[in-house]
Amino acid sequence: MDQSDLYDQFGNYMGPELESDEEDDDEQQNGYRHELNNVDQTSDMEDDRDEAEGEDVTVDMSNLSTAVVLHEDKKYYPSALEIYGPDVETVVQEEDTQALTEPIIAPIKKHKFAFVEQEIPETTYDLEYLADIMDSPELVRNIAICGHLHHGKTTFCDALIEQTHPYLASTENKELRYTDTLFTEQERGVSIKSTPFTILLPDLKDKNFLLNIFDTPGHVNFSDEATAAFRLCDGVVVFVDAHEGVMLNTDRLIKHAIQERLAITLCINKIDRLILELKLPPQDAYFKIKHIIDEVNGLIK
Repeated sequence: MDQSDLYDQFGNYMGPELESDEEDDDEQQNGYRHELNNVDQTSDMEDDRDEAEGEDVTVDMSNLSTAVVLHEDKKYYPSALEIYGPDVETVVQEEDTQALTEPIIAPIKKHKFAFVEQEIPETTYDLEYLADIMDSPELVRNIAICGHLHHGKTTFCDALIEQTHPYLASTENKELRYTDTLFTEQERGVSIKSTPFTILLPDLKDKNFLLNIFDTPGHVNFSDEATAAFRLCDGVVVFVDAHEGVMLNTDRLIKHAIQERLAITLCINKIDRLILELKLPPQDAYFKIKHIIDEVNGLIK
């Protein structure tokens, strides 16, 4: 039969009756129902097996609800009544008793920002002899120890103090830092204030002199402490690291000492760094030290 005979001029179907889609849908639904019945049967068999094993896995669906619950009405944790029971009184504190101006974690407060000797220290010489020398101004020397940062000024002062204070020499503290009396100086490892101390030292002929030594800071920001110490001293000892050489602050301190007309003594410190760090042979180490001396002489000229 020609396809054109099955439709009229308006496109309507005029052929024999066809099988409806509803029957196909019914067949599919019947198939689905059959599969669901099989699933229900298997689940019933599993439930029977679980009941036989003594496991109760039944879920009560009556309490479940799909209603929208506000955030304020949600209950995440059990109440105190449920935990402790009605016999226990529970008190809920809704307001803070601590003022807002008071921090929750209070900072550590140090009542003392410096530490000094509480008693007169024990020395290798008699303190009465030290007081008698103070009456002779020709035996008194005021010296300022200056230099760049970390060139060994405070460590040198510790060596002098350990030599005259036997109780400090017996301690096992390698970094004494006796002249750094502030806690901040001890924590940072940098001198901030000029600290004077008085000791009695002999010369090569065993003649004793009273030395008032000022340990000045080497940081540029605390140069005013070195300036104040220079005004009180008769001479300065300039410390220079053998490894680093003459630094910018060393240049400034030498020029300042010349302006104050002070006697300058050069001390080349940390010579062991030439051997341990630079690993220089003796001849090169000699020329390195000679170069530092020539550079300082050039600054003085």
